[in-house]
Amino acid sequence: MFARKVLLDKVTYLIYMKKFQNKWRIQMKKKTNLNRILILVSIVLIAFLIINIIVSKPTHADSGFSTSYGGSSSSSGSSSSGGSGSGGGGDPGVALILGVAFFGILSAFGLYFHVADKIEKNKEEQERIKAENIAKQYIPNFNKDEFLLNVYNMYCNIQVAWMNFKLEDVKDIITDELYTMYESQLATLTAKGEQNIMKDFNLSRSWMKRTVVENNTITITTGHIIQCFDYIINQTTGEVVRGDKDHKLNIIYEMEFRKTLDQNKKIDKCPNCGAQVDVNSSGICLFCRTKLVTENINWVLTQKKVQYQSIIYNNNN
Repeated sequence: MFARKVLLDKVTYLIYMKKFQNKWRIQMKKKTNLNRILILVSIVLIAFLIINIIVSKPTHADSGFSTSYGGSSSSSGSSSSGGSGSGGGGDPGVALILGVAFFGILSAFGLYFHVADKIEKNKEEQERIKAENIAKQYIPNFNKDEFLLNVYNMYCNIQVAWMNFKLEDVKDIITDELYTMYESQLATLTAKGEQNIMKDFNLSRSWMKRTVVENNTITITTGHIIQCFDYIINQTTGEVVRGDKDHKLNIIYEMEFRKTLDQNKKIDKCPNCGAQVDVNSSGICLFCRTKLVTENINWVLTQKKVQYQSIIYNNNN
């Protein structure tokens, strides 16, 4: 009789514990869901911040293969994970505090980047002013706007000469090093039967970045935002083999232009045969084929880098 009573008490206890555990699990599941929502909101906000901070910089095809024809695209999709887990959680007040803390951190980050951006822009503006002032010290009547327009026109002429395989047309506005490099790259295009089409240039903005004077030579680094068509075709069929003929590229360039400050460095006569010559960068005497080396008394392009490029899907903009 005693044993039977003990057994009934055990069964009653187990039933009570089962009900208690189920009730406890429901409560914990509610708390866990609240925690998960708060954490999810925080994660989404942090991810949004990270996505806005990250910058993509594809580089390298125009003259010298500076731009990149390897387009990249992003696509969105959805993924889901399902399953069940054992409930376990803590005080929802703690999760709320964590959520508020995350919002505070995000606000601090936003303020930091806003202030840092203003400081960087102010620094860049000061550098531009400094670059212009240095140029004015060494070049009489230096005009920033005229200089920037001049070097942009040089850029366009170089790109057209590159497209038409006529580097000789721009030999006096690029250095020997660039000329040799471009000549080699054009030889590669010729061997493949290809042509780099570059056209419809549009200048959005130009600015001076740095001016350096060294060894009686002045070098000015410039920035340019330029839109143009840039793609490669098969010369026989006209088929596009790389790039996009229907959409322009928006390209941010950094270029360097150099000239000597000594106007007496110009060579008027060939030192070998005495023939009259007209050269700016290094060239060849048309009469005796002697290589002529002279300082650049006019501006020449020494370097061109692509810092960023993107496809313009609406060419009307």
